[in-house]
Formats: sequence, structure tokens, C-alpha cells
Amino acid sequence: MNRYPADRAFVRAAADAVRRSGHIAISMEDFTAVSRLPASYCQEQVRRCDVYIGVIGFRYGSLVTGGLHGDGTAVARKSGTALPAGDPSGWTGSPAGPPSRTAVSYTELEFLTAVESGIPRLVFLLHEDTPIPRSLTDRNLELVEAFRERLRSAGVTVGTFRTADSLEAQVTLALTQLRHSGEVDAALVAEPGGPKPAVASGNGGQPLRPPDPTHPTGPTTEAATDPAGSASGPDDLVAQPVAQPGDAGSGATGRKPEAAAAVSGAVPMAAGARRRRRLRYVIGAAVLACAVAAGVVLGAGVGWPGSSGACQSPDPVTALPAAATWVGSHDGQCIGFSDGAYTFDSTSPDLVALLTTIGRQNAALAGKGGVYTVVVAAPLTGLHSRPGGGQADSPTTVGQGGLNELLGARLAQAAINAAADAPGARSRSRIRLLVANVGWHSGGALTVAERIDAVARADPGLAGVLGLFQSTAAARRAVALLSGTTHIPIVSSTASDDGFTRPVGPPGHTRRAFDWYFRVGPTNRREAGVIVRAIPEIMKREGRGDEPIRPLIVSAGVVNDAKAANADHYSDNLAQDVSAELRRLPRAAPAVHVPFPDAEQAAAASAEDGGPTVLGVLGHALSARCTAPQPPNLIVYTGRTTSVNTLLQALTGSACGRADPPLPIISGDDAMELETDPGEIAAGAMGGHSFYFADFGLAQPGDIPPSYLEQTGTGGAVPAQWAAQVRGTPQRLISGHTIVAFDAMSVLARAISAAELNTPPPGQLRANVKASLDGTCGNLALAGANGYVSFNRYGDSTTAPVLIRRFDPTDATVTTVAPGTTAESLRRPTAATADCTTL
Repeated sequence: MNRYPADRAFVRAAADAVRRSGHIAISMEDFTAVSRLPASYCQEQVRRCDVYIGVIGFRYGSLVTGGLHGDGTAVARKSGTALPAGDPSGWTGSPAGPPSRTAVSYTELEFLTAVESGIPRLVFLLHEDTPIPRSLTDRNLELVEAFRERLRSAGVTVGTFRTADSLEAQVTLALTQLRHSGEVDAALVAEPGGPKPAVASGNGGQPLRPPDPTHPTGPTTEAATDPAGSASGPDDLVAQPVAQPGDAGSGATGRKPEAAAAVSGAVPMAAGARRRRRLRYVIGAAVLACAVAAGVVLGAGVGWPGSSGACQSPDPVTALPAAATWVGSHDGQCIGFSDGAYTFDSTSPDLVALLTTIGRQNAALAGKGGVYTVVVAAPLTGLHSRPGGGQADSPTTVGQGGLNELLGARLAQAAINAAADAPGARSRSRIRLLVANVGWHSGGALTVAERIDAVARADPGLAGVLGLFQSTAAARRAVALLSGTTHIPIVSSTASDDGFTRPVGPPGHTRRAFDWYFRVGPTNRREAGVIVRAIPEIMKREGRGDEPIRPLIVSAGVVNDAKAANADHYSDNLAQDVSAELRRLPRAAPAVHVPFPDAEQAAAASAEDGGPTVLGVLGHALSARCTAPQPPNLIVYTGRTTSVNTLLQALTGSACGRADPPLPIISGDDAMELETDPGEIAAGAMGGHSFYFADFGLAQPGDIPPSYLEQTGTGGAVPAQWAAQVRGTPQRLISGHTIVAFDAMSVLARAISAAELNTPPPGQLRANVKASLDGTCGNLALAGANGYVSFNRYGDSTTAPVLIRRFDPTDATVTTVAPGTTAESLRRPTAATADCTTL
């Protein structure tokens, strides 16, 4: 909101209206860091205000650390406590009654404070059909929509706007009316030609109170919107321009000493009504000051309990074995299990909303038969800095891949259970999700796997595991335990290298590395082949079609150190596969490889080599390659998307960055995150480079032709309810990873259903599920939302799609430039497929 539209942001338009109306607008730079709770400081600043202006977009913002007391005041969060089971949409996750604290965002906290203080409130909502970048919306709209609905029924004047000019006009008019009469005519505060706003009176003119968990105000039916990119600062309730992207909040202010005409209450006063204030009004942005204060405090690591060893889970939503209620600490993070009641000590609204929805779906299974548990093991928190600013190192940061995995599982759970409830359903098996946070880089995967093993012994209905897609050392040990000891089926959406399903043993006597592990996504080698085959087309698009191809491969490991104890070898594995495939490409020179230096290497480098910074050393290495006699004309980037900005900054100061025309960049599948979190790459950081990436999911409109769904049939492998879950979810929430995770959950659920029909004896359910997965091949392949799934003898899908997209950071759009293997993915395999041979 403070960066869009580019010519004049909505926030700037509101601030212009404030100033041009003769009032004072105070920005967050006017406040200094304080050693107080950010929420308390926010409330203090709001109480100094004369008028509150809220410009509300589609981000709910960071949750107040610790939540609220019953009287709406902020709670001082203590080490070892969990976030309350309740959520801002009003659902508690437990029938036991309302929690002692309520989770709200900083933006809503300040509105509540304005209500309590009797401050006149002017609220302007961005119209629902306004075309805005996906980076300016929450991946889960449920929380922000519930908040917007509460604002509409809060006894205040609510206007809507689509453009910055319209917003400025409405704010100007409202301030003028408020100054002269103390009231605002709702019929006049409206977007020209748009719907008329109304002074809502649904609460009888009483102040808006914190959400009451016993009387839900948010959606109670299953919503088709869910998380994934996370908001790192209190967004989007703003009335001031801000200096730091992503830290926008609600408007409010300290007062100016001068006074003018008196004003009567424009809105009902709270109990103990305050004295009438006198104009001039001072309209600023106290919540923006809170965003700054929170950033300073949290960035310094003050007051964050996530790094403590005391992680305590509340009561679960459903009845679980004792082993499944475990929560512990690993590397400063809370890991363990949640059936929706526990948020792993995270203040991310995206994760809170997603777990809340899963909890609601789990609770709806009460009293129904045929319920089986599936554990979704994914990295949901971690000590990680988001690129380009935003939240600093914090144990509450959410991994985008983990959110995408969880969203796909959540959508599939809703589809599976809806299909089971449909009249005439062939299967009555239903899925309860148990979410396991394994921590950033899956560092806690082995610890969680040991607990899954204990749960499996206590719960015969635990039928499978979804996830474990990071090929770190801890994740490998976890898979080895669950496959070799627990004997529980594991279906993964993807894997960051091919180690889980690569054949092992001597030639002619190869065997599976992990008998119980299956992967729905393609191998890195298959992905590399599509990337390389697309290069001639990309060169042609970039006006370099007549040139011989001179590729430069830049790799960057997750921890930038392949020797680290829990390194993820995705980047090096993909770089090796791309290099091998390039040797097959006509008119291609041998690939030149430049790895990211790790911090120690950079610190030890001399100034002549660009040291002592990673950027300097990387930029020096790039320049050396681009000043050679035959400089590269293409960059293949195989690292993580979180490191793309580092590459772009290094290019800016290097000879590669000065190439004319700019070198195009093609990335691996990790960049699928850009479909749901385009903010991973700053729009102004591209430096003229075009950016392409490999995608595993048919996630864009038009990827799936109607003929595919027609051939599968509504009564076949893709019931109408399943397809509807994907079709009914806003496009900005769907990534390729989400679609692949959706299919992984669907395939596992259908194997569970087949095992159930065989009425397995006690202890045989999981073996039957594995047997069903082993047989999912050839003409027995299953059709999903992403094409057919057919596992080969090593547990890999031979039909998973790979295609190439182009990302435009200026408007966060994604377009397809090469279809890759899409056609064969949508074609049913035959019984003659050799890969179906069982070892």
C-alpha cells in the first residue's frame, strides 16, 4: 500500500489529503525506538491522536505478540507460552470455551484502541476488484476479510476506493466535513461511480470489541483461500507514507499544540468519554511507529520466546494419542505436532490462519467413521532473514515451501473429506491432518521422525506421512528411520535432490534407497533436461538466437556451505545435472561454474579478490568470467530464491551486470515460490535481466485443458469436489509446489481408501497402503490436478510435468514460455511401461 501504485501510492494519496486539508501528518520517522512492548507503545501513540484514518488493503498484518487480555489490552508474552488457540476470525479451535487471550494484528489493535479512546474513525477499504500485485495481498484472505467485515459493522463510516485519486478525494471530503460539523455524511464519502458506503450500525453504535471466540464473526464454512507468502510487518492499515517496505500500518497521531474550532463526537464515545478535542487535527501514523519499534525490538532479539527451550502446546482440537501432542525445542524453534490448536510459537498470520482452517476441518470429523491420520512434515519456522529487509532473524519466520506444502495438503484434505460425504461416494475414508513442524532446513526432522514412530505405535489409524521434501542430512536420517524401522508410507511433493529415490547398488543389481518413500514431483535430472531444451527458445526471445550458447552456472546452497552438518545439496545436485544436459545441446560451449562463497571464504578473501564480503567475492568471480575472451551470454541459477537478490546485487557491480544486452537468467524449481511470494525478488533489483524458472505444477490458468478433466470423469480419479478446491482458490495463492502437494496428498488418500476396502488385519494397514502405491503405475496411474501420477520402481513419478515460466517483477506476473513435458503428463500411461516392474 505504501509502494503501489508506482506513480503515487495509496498511502501517499491519503497523506496528501491530510496535508492539503491543513492538518499535520506524522510519519514513523518521528518516533524513536523504545524499550517497551511494541503493542503498548502502539496503544499509547493512538491515544494521543485526534482522528484515526484507516486505509485497508488485503493484508492483515503481524499478530500482537502474546495477544490481548479480555479487556482488549496487550498481553506481555512470557517465555514458553503458546499463542492462544483463538484466531482473529473468531474461531477458537476448541469447544472448551474462549481462551484467556485473543490474537489480533497490530493494525486491529490500534483500531480497537481508537474505539476505546473515543477517537473519530474514518475507514477506507480498497475495493475487492482492484487489480493489485499479489505481493500486496495475504496468501490467506480469511483473516483480513473477517477484519474488513468487522470494520463494516463497527458503527463507523466506511468508504471504498480503487485509485489513489479517489482515495485522496474521499479523505479530503471526510476531514472537511468532520472539521466543520463533527460528522461525516456517508453518502458523500464515496468513490465516483462506485457503491455508496454506509455508516454501519450493526453493533448498535457500540465500540468494536476484540473478537469473541464464542461468537465467531469470521467465515464458518470452508474457505477456498489459504496461506502461503507471509506478511513480515503490520500491514495494511495505513494513513502515512513509510520508509521501510512492508511495514505499513494504520493511521493515527500525536496532536499539534495549536487548536482551532471545536468538534463534537463523530462517533460514539467509549465509557468514560474523553473531553472534546479542538482542531486543528493532527493526523499521523502511530501504528507505523509501532512497526518501527517492533522491528527494532524484534531485530535485536529482545522479548522473543521462540528461542527458549520451553515450547508448550495447548489442548488439541481432536482426541489424539499422548505421543501426538508433543512439542519441543530445536535450534531456537518450537517443533512438534499440531492438529490446528498450536501455531509453533509463530506470530505469522499466514501460518496461524492455515492451522486454524486445518483445525476446523479436523474438528468437523468428530463422530464420523473411517478417519485416518496423515502427518504433514514440513519446515514451518526457522532462523532466517527474508531478503530485501522485512523481518530480521526471528524464530517465527515461516518457510514459503512449508506453507505451500501445507496449503496443498489442506486443500486436498477438504476435497477428500467432501468426496467422502457426497451421496453415493465409493469411499468413506476421511483424512485428519497432523501438522509436524521440522524447523528451518528440516533441522529437527530426525527428532520429529522419532516422535512419529512413537505415534505410529500408539495409533493404528496413522496411515502415512506427507512432506519431508528437503534432502538435508537430518531429513535423510528421518526418512531412513520411517522407511526402515517404522514402515510407514511417505509421499513427498518434491525433493530438493534425488537422493531419496536414486537407485543404489551395483549395475544390474540396483535397489531402492528407501522402500517406503514416493515422490510425486520430477527428478532433478528430468528438470535439468527441460531447462536445457528451453534455452534456445529463451535465447531467441532475448534477441540472441544467432549466438552460440555460452552458459554460466551459478550455484548457491541453502546454507552456502556444502560441508555444513545439515547442508541441503539441491543447488549442487541441480547444477551437475544441468551441466551434464548442456553437453547434449548443439552449439553450446562447456558450462562455466561459479559457486556462492560462504561467509568464512568471503571473510578470508583479499581485497584483490573482492573480499571480505560475499557480495564482493561473488561479484569479483562473475567479473572474471565476463571479461574472458568468450564471455557468457546466459546465466543458469540453481540456488534458492531467497538468494536471488544476492546474485542480482553482485551482478550490478560486475562485468556481467554491464553486459549489453543484459544476460537472461533461468532458475530451477525453487523459484516456484515467486507465484505466491513475488516479493522474493525486488522489482527494482533486476537490472534489466529477464528471469525464467522451471515449474513443477500446472498452476496457471489454461495449463489444464478441459479434455483432461473430461477423460478422467467426475466419478473417476478426480472427483468434482477435488477439482473445485483448486479452481475455487484465488490464483495468487496457488504455486506449482501447492499443486504438487495437493496431488501427493490425493494419491496417499486414495491408497488409504484402497487399503481400507481390503479390510486389513490389525497392523497391516500401512503395508496395504504401500502396496497400493507400488501398484500406481502404467494403466493404473492416478489422475490428479497436475496430470497423471505413475510411480516407477524407485518411487519416482515418471509423468510429473516440468515447464518453463517467465517472471516479471514489475507487476508480479508469471507467463509460460515453454510447455516442457506438459502434454505427456496429461496423457494416461500404458500397461507396457517398463518402469512398472517391481523390484
